[in-house]
Amino acid sequence: MNVRPLLTHLSMLLLGGASLHAAYPEFGTTKPNGAQRGTEMKLTVTGTRLDDFESLIFFSPGFTQKSVEKVEKNKVELTLAIAPNVEPGNHLMRIRTRSGISHARQFFVGPFPNVEEKEPNSEFDTAQAIGFDQTVEGLITNEDVDYFKLTVKKGQRISLEADGLRLGYTVFDPYIAILDKDRFEKAFSDDTILHRQDGYCSFVAEYDGDYYVMVRESSYRGGGNNFYRLHVGSFRRPDVVYPAGGKLGSSTKVRFIDKDGVFEEEVKLPEVQDPGFMIFAKGAEAAPSGNPFRLVPFDNSLEVEPNNEQAKATPVTVGEPVALNGVIETPGDIDYFKIALKKDQQVVVQAFAQSLGSPLDTVIGIYNAKGGRVASNDDGGGRRRLDSKQTVKIPADGEYFVSIADHLERGGANFVYRVELVASQPELTFSSPHYSVNDSHYRQFMAIPKGGRMALLVNFSRNNVGGDFTFDAANLPAGVKLLTELAPKDQPGMPLMFEAAADAPLGHATVPVTLKAVDPNVKVVGALRQEFDIVRQGNVVFYTEIQDKLPVAVVEEAPYSLEIVKPTVPLVNNGILNLKVVSKRKEGFKAPIRVLMVWKPNGISTLGEQTIPEGQNECTFVLDANANTPAGTWKFTVMGEAEAGNGRVYNASPFCEVTTAPAYVNAPAIPLTAVEQGQETVMVAKLETLQPFEGEAEASIVGVPETIPIESAKVNKDTKEVTFKVKTHDKSPVGKQGNLFVRVDVPVPGGTTTHRIALGSTLRIDAPRKVVAKPAAPVVAENKPKEAAKPAAPKPLSRLEQLRQEASGAK
Repeated sequence: MNVRPLLTHLSMLLLGGASLHAAYPEFGTTKPNGAQRGTEMKLTVTGTRLDDFESLIFFSPGFTQKSVEKVEKNKVELTLAIAPNVEPGNHLMRIRTRSGISHARQFFVGPFPNVEEKEPNSEFDTAQAIGFDQTVEGLITNEDVDYFKLTVKKGQRISLEADGLRLGYTVFDPYIAILDKDRFEKAFSDDTILHRQDGYCSFVAEYDGDYYVMVRESSYRGGGNNFYRLHVGSFRRPDVVYPAGGKLGSSTKVRFIDKDGVFEEEVKLPEVQDPGFMIFAKGAEAAPSGNPFRLVPFDNSLEVEPNNEQAKATPVTVGEPVALNGVIETPGDIDYFKIALKKDQQVVVQAFAQSLGSPLDTVIGIYNAKGGRVASNDDGGGRRRLDSKQTVKIPADGEYFVSIADHLERGGANFVYRVELVASQPELTFSSPHYSVNDSHYRQFMAIPKGGRMALLVNFSRNNVGGDFTFDAANLPAGVKLLTELAPKDQPGMPLMFEAAADAPLGHATVPVTLKAVDPNVKVVGALRQEFDIVRQGNVVFYTEIQDKLPVAVVEEAPYSLEIVKPTVPLVNNGILNLKVVSKRKEGFKAPIRVLMVWKPNGISTLGEQTIPEGQNECTFVLDANANTPAGTWKFTVMGEAEAGNGRVYNASPFCEVTTAPAYVNAPAIPLTAVEQGQETVMVAKLETLQPFEGEAEASIVGVPETIPIESAKVNKDTKEVTFKVKTHDKSPVGKQGNLFVRVDVPVPGGTTTHRIALGSTLRIDAPRKVVAKPAAPVVAENKPKEAAKPAAPKPLSRLEQLRQEASGAK
């Protein structure tokens, strides 16, 4: 399989110090950044924490570390052998030390030998002489321009291709050009659809003599990490291939399309899926890098001209799923395909054009037999957003028409497209989430300490696949075993955990982890699909790669271990459970330990991490189960991360079983209870026993401040109503106390289970009533007629009478 690589993130944490314990090395640069296949070469690796260097980890076959000549804290010199059959392009490598695994970097393999750029070559008159079929390894500093001189024959093709941005050191934008002896640019390239900021160009020599090659940063910037590899030869550099994909295991004829025309070759496609597959031309005309090529388990349908109107649509005979392939060859061209679809099918219609090197900005339309539009889409196909993507629900059985055009009505020989219509292909993949902002590489490996473990959360992506699956990991390093067994059908993810024996030798392997169905009738095999950012700047991602292998290594033992204390009681529905984590430290190791909750099953929530403070040995996670948490037994693990004086040190706890069970008691929310400040009242909960229990349980209301004393109460399996006495005083706050609940600690074998019932109860404290003064007795004047008696003042109502009148008025 063609394994495509990935690059390290653009900025790494720089951590100093020294330690004998496991740590996280940093991979900074390689010199050179690539080499010719079929050769041996000296490689210098720089970084930090490299003084216990052991080996490079390669993800592609054909690389061998022959010897290590020098190891220093920040530099390693070694000899690398590259087999003749290693494909050109970028290949993943990591550093493994005795104490850890680094982030990934890319190493480029090319068809030509390296030539090192040598200053002074920053002027046209001091151009460095080079030959054809060479790769120049250079650096563009600030305002730098590098010139190279080629001696050519008339009619000879001069071809250039630059690797700059793709090296991954920075967002480098190289500008390359071919100049004649009079300094006129005959061909140039800044950006390309295929390689983004990395360009390529070619020119056929018009005379015998010298031509010149120029390399600079497009805006005349540069810096100490603006490295490039410039391939110089007579190769043909295709923009795109047609068709741009094919069925797994098939043989297909492919047209390579460049600015000078087209050439064809027959290609045998691999049997196994590879999301990063590249296709290469054969022989002397092969470019230094490949063209993206889609591998799918279904057939192609190729356009047949003329098909530029619905009545002349190319018929699709193979049905869904299918890939529609064609070229928008002239400005204003529109291609149509006719396909039969079924009612209520959810069909994903996705175009691949710019993601494959084509300049086409696809616009897709789906029409019924009468020409009525069912759906359409312009952009939305992922990071290469100019590729279209649309999900369509088919309204009725019948024939439908798919149209493809360019948004700006452009066209040309390289305006290739591929539109895949997929509704029901079964597929199961899994990957680990990104654990850090703007760093997709963090913790995406297994650096397992001797006698310890490491764990990753993996999330499952299922499409038309059900049932339980089991994990399988082939070719593990000696002394390592996989502890995770099952990928349950009803869980979106699981912790993937490996363990190394205490006497396991240091070593590594790149491991293909897969999922196999428990049901022998299910033939789908789940695969790792881990997407990494290769080049990004802030939130802008320029390149990503997908890996299907996991780097697994045994490293020195960690200075601490973790263990979850097994609970003695179950976690019940609408209940909480304290999960205590205990650490054991090696003598002298006192640093804080970050403890990460790797996974939790459906229906259970908790904080994602806790910290065991410096010099201490415990922390606690509070597990919170909702009302729908299924009963079962679940394997929990936590992962430790600590700074051991020389970088990060990882170690996971063994699996610990936590049981979930139905609740013993329940109660609806207590109706609004009101009391005047300084007075007493009672809150009454209607209790329901869901399953019997022995002895007495203690119930208390939770959520009020200490200034509102509420007495707890005892209940048993026969209790139907529980009363809580509420006392208030002048310090009790006036107003509503909402979101209260009743905590019930029910005795069970092994301890007590904590329930939370009567959720959403409310207590209201009202301000004291103002005292109304008695009116004074009336004064009667002498010898005057006696006035009629005035009505007596209304009698003040008690608080209970006020509430009754309010309730009566509300009705």
